[in-house]
Amino acid sequence: MNDSVLIVGADGTVGRSLVAAFEAAGKTVWQTTRKQDQVGGQRILLDLSQEIIHSPLPPTHIGTAIICAAVTSLERCRLDPNYSRQINVVGTVALAKRLIKGGVFVIFLSTNLVFNGEAPFAKPTDPVNPLTEYGRQKAEAEAQFLAWKGQTAIVRFSKILSPGMPLFQGWIRDLEAGKVIHPFSDMVMAPVSLKFAVRVLHEVTERRLPGIFQVSAIQDISYAAAARHIARRLGADMQLVQPISCHEAGVDFSPLYTSLDTGRLADFGIQAPQVVDAFHEIEFPDYAIVTK
Repeated sequence: MNDSVLIVGADGTVGRSLVAAFEAAGKTVWQTTRKQDQVGGQRILLDLSQEIIHSPLPPTHIGTAIICAAVTSLERCRLDPNYSRQINVVGTVALAKRLIKGGVFVIFLSTNLVFNGEAPFAKPTDPVNPLTEYGRQKAEAEAQFLAWKGQTAIVRFSKILSPGMPLFQGWIRDLEAGKVIHPFSDMVMAPVSLKFAVRVLHEVTERRLPGIFQVSAIQDISYAAAARHIARRLGADMQLVQPISCHEAGVDFSPLYTSLDTGRLADFGIQAPQVVDAFHEIEFPDYAIVTK
């Protein structure tokens, strides 16, 4: 089996982390970038918004490709559905088709937003019912990937928390300065850490198991509860955490639940993490949360 891996979208947070993880494991890693000045060596230019049939691919055969590149902003997908669909559906599917024809196993990153969020722990077999443009685009792409039986894996994530995320940095900065923060009381997440997400993707890559995998924490937590958790860890005044409704801030859509059924992670001997695990592994600039 060819151990070479292609990371599509190596400029992003998940893509960069995957490159580092696979290189550390001794694999040959090819990467794609949209930045002309970043091209060179095993880093090739690829823009999913352009015609894929003429785009260069690695000159040597690769075993697995992980498609991380996407327009993930719900607002941008809503405001410019044609552009975002070109990347999230048309370009992604065209690239996957080329790779699969070359014998490459393709892993596609998806989202809990293919569901409507009305019930917790959505199962991989539940019918998709997206209520956002981003979710609709991911669901449309998923349908094509599922048609390539045995040649692809879909990995749905709830929310991935990475070190230095602006929202949490801002909370910490304000709390340490004695300023009030206003997390949403009616918006939830079932977060996993970037480290955990990379671990799952590494296992799917190594085993090349097809089908749908789902990744989330064991339960949902509100953003307000997350803010209180961080405030307690900081030793901050809890009165500084003053939740508001996300609708007051102009948020159009907020699912009741984001948690997913993660039963297939047992294929790798992995259990879904606790909610707080995602926060424990974040390395904030001015506050080191103790890791396990």
